[in-house]
Amino acid sequence: MTACSDEKGLWYIKRVSAEEYTALVPRREVFFNEPAFTELNRNKADELYYLVIMREESARFGLIAGKVGSEMRTPFSAPYSYPVAILEESKQESIDAALDVFEQYCAEQGAQSIRFIFPPLFYNEHLLSGWVSAFFRNGYAIQNLDINYALNLQKLNVDEETYGQLITQKGRKGLRRAERAGLEIFRCESDEDYKAAYDIIQIGHESKGFPVKLSFEQLTETLKLVEHDAFIVRKDGTGIVAEVLYRINDRIVQGIYTGTHPDYMNCNGMNLLTYYTIRYYGDQGYRILDKAIATEDSIPNYGLCNFKESVGCERSLKYTFRKQLS
Repeated sequence: MTACSDEKGLWYIKRVSAEEYTALVPRREVFFNEPAFTELNRNKADELYYLVIMREESARFGLIAGKVGSEMRTPFSAPYSYPVAILEESKQESIDAALDVFEQYCAEQGAQSIRFIFPPLFYNEHLLSGWVSAFFRNGYAIQNLDINYALNLQKLNVDEETYGQLITQKGRKGLRRAERAGLEIFRCESDEDYKAAYDIIQIGHESKGFPVKLSFEQLTETLKLVEHDAFIVRKDGTGIVAEVLYRINDRIVQGIYTGTHPDYMNCNGMNLLTYYTIRYYGDQGYRILDKAIATEDSIPNYGLCNFKESVGCERSLKYTFRKQLS
């Protein structure tokens, strides 16, 4: 058994099944920490680990990892994940001890390195900051430092005139141009609607040299596991912009895939859809609309950065940490 001790007792790792993990870790916090999502993607790891970090007989943290080659990854197939606290109180000393015993466990499993991809800290700043501190003090390198953008719905869910005052001049011009273009927004309902949205997104991504990573069939399987929405912006009946969003938890919605047909870039449909989704989710009590990163391996896509900032997004940082064990 992997174990270490502090002045308050013995720390060790318990490997459990997906079902046991669900029972032992009731507050998993975000969709990408869910065993159901993990099981859907389990073929992307050589071995899958549901781990509960214990102190004596008390379960303290839950963590899902996948071993890919000689590297232990959390996540192994998601934009981010993180170890969650089982108890409300998660002291810094507890996080430090948990990381120590996790590293020992990984080494015993033959891992030569460990990689963590975290969400932006606003997902749970109190907990995530504790882990970032522990990584820094235990020799983890920052492998990537991506710029993530998000919309503060409590600030931006206002009437259009007030919203226009909160965004840039470029953003205001884009919204006015979209309104003059006679666009309409449609919420997807049927499988055919979702396929139409996916096709727009796929065309938009491929036109910029960034193919969509999930096939439509893979996306459909994921959507069965999470509350979600999809919207299409139409001009004269033709779909020109689309977005698929996951309801990550009761505070945060994330735009997973977005695309604009290259023939309709001048219509500024994304400006209109952004304001629409601010009102749509803000009115339902959500606080943050996560618009994801605008970097590739930490390198900014300046055009994407500028657009997201123009519609009211604020920057935050998304960390990827890595440590070589041997």
